[in-house]
Amino acid sequence: MMLSVSIFVTACKWMLLSLFSAVVAGHTSLTNTSVQTVHRGASVNISCRYKPSDETVSFDVKLENNYSNYILCSVKIMNNSLISQSCKYIVRLIWILNGISFEVSYLQINDTGTYKCVQTRTIPPPSVVLRDDRTFVQVIARPTVSVSQTRALDGFTILCSSEEFYPSAIKQVWMRNGEFQNISQTLNINKTNPDGSFTLHSYLNTSDCENYSCWVNHSTLSQPTTLHVLPNYCNKDQVDVWIAVATSALLILAVLILTVTCERYRRAHHRSPVQSDTPTYVQNEIYSSLGNHHPVPCSPVRLNASQHQGFSL
Repeated sequence: MMLSVSIFVTACKWMLLSLFSAVVAGHTSLTNTSVQTVHRGASVNISCRYKPSDETVSFDVKLENNYSNYILCSVKIMNNSLISQSCKYIVRLIWILNGISFEVSYLQINDTGTYKCVQTRTIPPPSVVLRDDRTFVQVIARPTVSVSQTRALDGFTILCSSEEFYPSAIKQVWMRNGEFQNISQTLNINKTNPDGSFTLHSYLNTSDCENYSCWVNHSTLSQPTTLHVLPNYCNKDQVDVWIAVATSALLILAVLILTVTCERYRRAHHRSPVQSDTPTYVQNEIYSSLGNHHPVPCSPVRLNASQHQGFSL
């Protein structure tokens, strides 16, 4: 017990001595750590505290994770003015009150890790680290859930897929008529995608025509997702009934149209002829020989007695 107290006191003395030495030397190295959780494809702000002064300082934003360890952006400031900057295309420098920040956009699963913003005083020499602000960024991704089905010799196989989700913890269970099924009846296949996300496939073999559902829950979801699936061949009888009904209706309609058409045709050809008025006399037409070729109506002429005598011999 006494040994432990002695070690603790000694450690405290060394810490106080180191802090006093740093203050005497004119600088203090501070470390600040924060945590942020963002969805895939979103942006994150990496804050770096900065106190304006006449000194020349530089800021280096570095990403450290399992996939990479490189500097995303380097900025040099003198007399509170930007001298130079060299940043990746996904990083944007933002001036804020009492500091600066770096916006890292379009984050992917592989971008999960610790982002360090190291502030270094370069002039006057020697170089001294003033601050080391760290932000752990956790990139998460919602699962894309889908269901499908295939025919089998003894029934059918239904498939439920949850794709491109992160983190890996997920619950995916089959339901039958609204009740959860025994997980042992399903076959689950997990795999890791190239971008660091995960995919889960669940297969279920069955031969009945009950209502099946795939129930999925993940930390990125506000509530569980449920997708329903009903095998196609289970609807075959219903489809056949509808086809038969539609075919019968079309046949009946065709018979009615044919009957009406035949009846109209029969009535049109058995109708009595229309009697037309006959003229009291036939009107003759005499064409003039004078070249006009116009029809001249001619009617019977009555002769009186004197005219009859003139013609007598």
